[in-house]
Amino acid sequence: MALGAVLVVASVIGTVYLVRELNHTTEVYVAGANITLGEELSMQNLRTENVQLGESGVQYLEANPELITNARANTFIGAGEFIPNNSITHNDLGSRRPINIDLPADLTPAITPGSFVDVWIAQREKGGSAYGVPEQLASMVEVSARVARAGGLVNQNGTNLELLVEPDHLEPLLQALANESRIIVIYNPAGTQQ
Repeated sequence: MALGAVLVVASVIGTVYLVRELNHTTEVYVAGANITLGEELSMQNLRTENVQLGESGVQYLEANPELITNARANTFIGAGEFIPNNSITHNDLGSRRPINIDLPADLTPAITPGSFVDVWIAQREKGGSAYGVPEQLASMVEVSARVARAGGLVNQNGTNLELLVEPDHLEPLLQALANESRIIVIYNPAGTQQ
């Protein structure tokens, strides 16, 4: 009889624990409206939601007012989307402008939103398909977004990077894009120390 009562109590405790774990929710921020690049995060453009995210919850911005103090979006965030941690920055965007460039797929995984790269340009040789010696255009350029690009009809995989470019580097980079120059980005680990 006592053994039966112990088994019933253990079963009830186990069930309560299991239900509690399955119902574990995390309060995260959700975009209450479209949030554009550089827009400051506040309770005017955010709302909170309790959601069951499991282990993936660490990828999203936890609802904590301290985490959004002086925080800005470093990429577009659509209304209703959870706020990924890698979509915000505490750096001032200042006069920088976002420029998207398509690059080969074999980029180092260290190049992520919030990391910094050095940008090099190799001009296309006149009348040919060869490129000249690369020259450094800019150092410590912040990456604001990284998106893998599917192959399409010609099966060319690649990566689209959104870089935050200072105004004095904007024209040379746009010229390089227009003239089909080769653009090379190199991960700069010094940026993580800022």
